[in-house]
Amino acid sequence: MATTQTELETEPRLTLKLRSDNEPKPEWLETLEQEGWVVVKGVLSSEKAKTYEDAAYAFLESFGMGFDRNDKTTWVPEQMPFFFKGGLFHRYGTGHEQFLWDIKQEPAVVDKFAKVWGTEKLVSSFDGCNISLPIAGRDPNDFAFKPWPHVDQSPLVTGLHCVQGIMNLCPNGPEDGGLMLLKGSKALYAQLWEAFDDVKPPGGWNKGDRHDHTPEQMQWLIDNGCEYHKVCAEPGDLILWDSRVVHYGATPASDNPRIASYVCYKPACLVTEDIAQKRRKAWEEKVQTSHDPITFRTNPRQAPEDHPTYDHPKVKDLQAPVLTDLGKKLAGLESW
Repeated sequence: MATTQTELETEPRLTLKLRSDNEPKPEWLETLEQEGWVVVKGVLSSEKAKTYEDAAYAFLESFGMGFDRNDKTTWVPEQMPFFFKGGLFHRYGTGHEQFLWDIKQEPAVVDKFAKVWGTEKLVSSFDGCNISLPIAGRDPNDFAFKPWPHVDQSPLVTGLHCVQGIMNLCPNGPEDGGLMLLKGSKALYAQLWEAFDDVKPPGGWNKGDRHDHTPEQMQWLIDNGCEYHKVCAEPGDLILWDSRVVHYGATPASDNPRIASYVCYKPACLVTEDIAQKRRKAWEEKVQTSHDPITFRTNPRQAPEDHPTYDHPKVKDLQAPVLTDLGKKLAGLESW
């Protein structure tokens, strides 16, 4: 999968910290700081979450490939647009679909990140969604079920760099797929790279915001007290985690769907002119980005060449999401 990385080799490497210690912190923010992750309950109502869930199904049906939300026999890859692993949708400019922008510009969602960073002046990522559906007869050894532990942060950056988010839209229990994280891994973030310094790649650790952990690195973390934890949440809950936490998206092992949108915001003051131009280009071309609003990768609108939707009309029909005044500022179309 071809992606384009907005690297930091020509930009200052960012080291951020949470809001001032002198300001009162809600309990969930204390938990985020200490544990590296938290579930913020009831950020959106269950009714509003259901509306967004329905919009996600409508998105799948809009491709005209035979998918029908009411007929589970159509819940198969052959009748769905292209997705990665269990259900990551990052082609077609999915992150610019109206329902995903409606979530991005939800004041209650934005407010939580404003509390994280201590400012209301934020910019949003152009990230997409996860629609992981239980597929009948799928082999338990299918690639989709294989863990892919990683962090979305360079090993060269050991301080707080980003807080990622998932707006959960469906009931999400232990077997329903969703965020699987390694408890305790944030505290060992810097130590891990030191422990494996003698076997780092010839060119050094990756400068971009990504590291896929080797079996040896995972075993070291487990030997040092870390353990996997499946995050459970209800519709309307917001899951937040520090990018130093090892994690991956688990595919449903139950008969229940997993539907969630990815949300991430950072202070607008971090947007340089160069970053602003790259964000503007991504907006105009309606391409989806990775999680970070500042140091992002872009994904092509087209599906892989061997997928039936490679030349689908939706590839060329650019979305035109309607934004609120808040949404325009989050997108970078208007100044704060």
